[in-house]
Amino acid sequence: MSEYFLGKHDDTGPLDPPTGRTPKHAATPVRGRHAATPARGRHAAPEHVRFGVPFNGVVPIWHDDATITWHRPADGTDLSTVLGMGLVESEPGPAQAPDGWQERVETGILTDAGRLLFLKAATPSGRRAINDPGEGAPIPLEAPLSYAEAMEGVFDIVGFGIHIGRVMLRAARDGGIILFTLRAPRDPEPHHILSVPAKVDDHGVMSFHLGTLQEMEGGAWDSATHRDGMALLDLTIPYSDLVAEAGPNGEEGLDADSVLEMAQPVVQCILKPGYPFALGASILLPQAD
Repeated sequence: MSEYFLGKHDDTGPLDPPTGRTPKHAATPVRGRHAATPARGRHAAPEHVRFGVPFNGVVPIWHDDATITWHRPADGTDLSTVLGMGLVESEPGPAQAPDGWQERVETGILTDAGRLLFLKAATPSGRRAINDPGEGAPIPLEAPLSYAEAMEGVFDIVGFGIHIGRVMLRAARDGGIILFTLRAPRDPEPHHILSVPAKVDDHGVMSFHLGTLQEMEGGAWDSATHRDGMALLDLTIPYSDLVAEAGPNGEEGLDADSVLEMAQPVVQCILKPGYPFALGASILLPQAD
């Protein structure tokens, strides 16, 4: 990952806790797309893409040539409320999976010189923003950013944590295993950093089993066990603990502070390497009989 930065970075990586500000050596922007990204002309054919973990209103787009570009939607669409929720069309991923399981990765089509993204709904009843039976719903994108431009300013740790918490809820609902990965520049294979098998029982109690090869300490990780070089942490959280008080019209929602508290051990682990702009997430799901 050193190709992202000149010289050796310190232990905090590009995030400088507790403010989350980018350090000086990451503040000089490299204009336009990632240096390794080939030109994608206006008349280029539609391109199949995958996605990294959204942050700061930016979505990392993983191209099939192993490069990454970073984009903000030009119409204000918050892709962190769409990606990772099981709402977008997906395909089998490359990860090895146990018998009866399959990795699913979300995909889209990029056109118009990288300025227009099409997302198809996973099912006909998908969220309205992507519920399009044809080519998919078009999402206009701003010009591609460099990683330094995408990381400028204060890192939105709250928005990031809420997104991760919602990914965890989706995994518990579907009985899946979340795979968090890190993508090095021009490396076609993402590197595994955390797996999270998740499920919910008949009483609405969710279980998450975190496993990583990283050395983790602090917070909930102080209660982790260690086996075969891995740090293992079990979380048990009743869904009812996340529900906020009903609003004036009787509607229920999730309490943001509770969701952030649930997600904190996952966020702590996946941000430890210091490259939030290169994170990916997929899910292993049991295959239908």
